[in-house]
Order: sequence, then structure tokens, then C-alpha cells
Amino acid sequence: MPRRGPFRRLWAAFTTARGFRRLAAINMVLLWFILPSGAFVRLTGSGLGCTEWPLCTAGRIIPASSQHAWIEYTNRIASAIVIVVAIVTAIAAFKAIGSIRTTKIGAVIAAAGSVGQIPLGAVTVFFDLHPLLVASHFVLSLIALSGGVVAFLGADDVMRRITRAWSRRPTLLAVLGAAALSTAVITGVLVTSAGPHSGDAKVITRFGMLDDAAYVHVRAVFALLVVAILVGWLMRGRRDDRGLIIPALWFIPAFAAQAIIGEVQWYTQLPWPTVWMHVTVAGIVWTLGTVIVWRLARPIVRRDA
Repeated sequence: MPRRGPFRRLWAAFTTARGFRRLAAINMVLLWFILPSGAFVRLTGSGLGCTEWPLCTAGRIIPASSQHAWIEYTNRIASAIVIVVAIVTAIAAFKAIGSIRTTKIGAVIAAAGSVGQIPLGAVTVFFDLHPLLVASHFVLSLIALSGGVVAFLGADDVMRRITRAWSRRPTLLAVLGAAALSTAVITGVLVTSAGPHSGDAKVITRFGMLDDAAYVHVRAVFALLVVAILVGWLMRGRRDDRGLIIPALWFIPAFAAQAIIGEVQWYTQLPWPTVWMHVTVAGIVWTLGTVIVWRLARPIVRRDA
């Protein structure tokens, strides 16, 4: 019997239940990583380090010896890796042993969102980093990350032989939680769009007034806190679901850290390293929040030995 090549062996490993869960986990981490990576480009004023797309500058693929160009170029390479892994994960989701429908849908959303960054990036550069286009980059990354999280959660349930199903009341509560989380994060993105970090030192376009945007964002965060407490109180009967309880416990310090960083960055007049930390933790909060609302809406109905 002929020996299979290394790529065939790797593909065969990714399509087992355990192997696909590992691949889905890598995909999820990379989809999170691109959030602070992209934020670093914008916050260091490197958004137009490469003024062309898909090339960099003056018809060059490799940028000239410019710090801003290399920061932007490195992020493009990272984005390409994320796109490739997301596409491979989406294909593997349809081949993996025991793969469920939600896993396939999540993986496809993650891949589509990642690929969608390509034309969006071109448009953003063409319009000199309009703040709404820059913000849309972040929002699309969040959508792709959510898909990656759902794909991983489905693979994890298959690996642990857990069957879940939609339940009406938990789903309504999950929708409320998702709405509160989305509002808090999107209003935070609008604060950034109104703030001083445009993505390039020569670009001074802002969207809205910073004080007004921050006023709305703070109240959205407070609403999220209230909803989170309500969700936590109503989750008391789900203590046997470690896949829900453990992320919920991690959400508490992540949310607290995010609130503290937000206050520090505001009172220190938005220095870019602190803003970068705020964006980074926001990605963690979003990931944990997605896990919570997804598993909250889908209680365990069967555990197979």
C-alpha cells in the first residue's frame, strides 16, 4: 500500500474529531490575534505605511525600509495566514468525523469574514482610512471571530460527546446578552473613530464628537454589566455545564480589567499603548461573551459515555 505524503497525513489528522478541534482552536486564536494586530497598525500611525493594495508602495511587494511600512506589511502577512487557516478550517469542517451543522456554519462565517477583509482593506486604503471604514474592519473581524468560536464549540461538544439543542427561554436571555455585548463593543469602536488615533499621522478625519461617543459607550457598558449580572443569576441551574460556567467565571475578571483599562486610558488622555491594551482585552471579552451566549442558548440534552 503506497505511503501517503505529509500533507495527506496532516489533512487526515485534521479530519478526526480530536484533530479538527485542534485546528478549530488554532483558527479561533488566530482570529482573535488579528484584532490587536490590526489595532497596532492603526495606533502606531502605520495605516498608510503601504499606500497601495495588494502591493505596498511604488509597485513594490516588499516595502522599503520604513517602520510604518513594515508594520502594515507584517499585518498583511498575518492577515493572509489567518485567511488561509480559516479557509482550511471551513473545508475541514465538512470532512471532519462527527462534524455538526453549527460547526460548519460557524467555520464558513469565519472564512467568509476573513476573506471579506481583502476588498474592505483595499477600499479603506483607497479612501485614506476613513474612520467608519477602519471601524468596519474591526467589526468584520469580530463577526469572523464569532464564527470561529462557534466552530470550536461545536468541535469541542463532538469531542466530549455532548449533544445540545436550542431552548426557548435560554435563547431569549442569550439574545439579550448578545445585544448588550454588541452594543457595548460597537459604541466602543465609535469612540475610537472619534478619537485621536486615526491610523496615520497625516489623516485627521474623525467621526463624531469624542465626548458624546464616550458618554454613550459608558452607558452601554453599564447596561452590559446589568445584563451580565442577570444572566449570571439565572445560570444557577446550569452548574453542571462546565463549558458554560468556566467561561462565565473568566468573563468576570476580563470585564473588570477592560473597565479599569478604559478608565485609565480616558484619564491619561488616550495614550496609544493603553488603547491597544483596551482593544486586546475587548477581543477576549467578545470571545468569552460569544461562548456564554451560545452555550446559554443551547443547553445539554444528552451526554454519551
